[in-house]
Amino acid sequence: MGFGERIIMKKVYIIGELCGQWGGDIARAEQMILQCKMGGADAVKVQLWDTHRMPGEDRERWEYLSMTQEQFVALKKYAKNLNIEFFASAFHEDRFNWMLEEDIEINKIASILPIMDFELCEKMVNTGMHTICSLGNWNKNEYPFANKNVVYLHCVSKYPHNLEEALEQLPKYFDDRLCGYSDHVIGIEACKEAVRRGAQIIEKHFTINKNLQSSTEAAHACSMTLDELIELRNFCDETTRD
Repeated sequence: MGFGERIIMKKVYIIGELCGQWGGDIARAEQMILQCKMGGADAVKVQLWDTHRMPGEDRERWEYLSMTQEQFVALKKYAKNLNIEFFASAFHEDRFNWMLEEDIEINKIASILPIMDFELCEKMVNTGMHTICSLGNWNKNEYPFANKNVVYLHCVSKYPHNLEEALEQLPKYFDDRLCGYSDHVIGIEACKEAVRRGAQIIEKHFTINKNLQSSTEAAHACSMTLDELIELRNFCDETTRD
């Protein structure tokens, strides 16, 4: 079931975020996609960075985020064979062009991108592609884009943050525009609460092993494992069942 169909049917659309928990290892990325499929995720997402163009002085520490076009295409094919949706957050125009070349149907605008390159965001949105935009770094009252092909995720851009902080900032209810939640809390309780409040999309980093946590791969702690994904899938289906 694709993104549009699941949203129309009011079923929760779960996205497993792979980067940077894949750690530059294509075999690990394939294992993660397989586990996301086994656990009931609707989609997996990667990030497309040229780390040499990242802001800041310590670009070398982010090299594990780099993904070649060949790797991107290979993972897309692997996901297609498993019948799980595959898409990306691109941070540069040439990387977004990879998505267009591969007929990717969904674009994810990461929290930092409207701050970093709003012009690129507008180009993405104006293609008409289904677009999901996280609001973690957006501090204005109005949404970034008026386009009807864009929906928004509540997000706290902190890796990780605690459950109390998440619940304090979580919207009281979700609607057709602010329709989902991108989670960086350890565990899945914040995701469950978002679903109780009407979230139709849940995005959460995925890992095959939280013990892979390191100074570079810092999001493993707030990533979900296969067991947590299965629990979340079951919870979502029970909560939204007619």
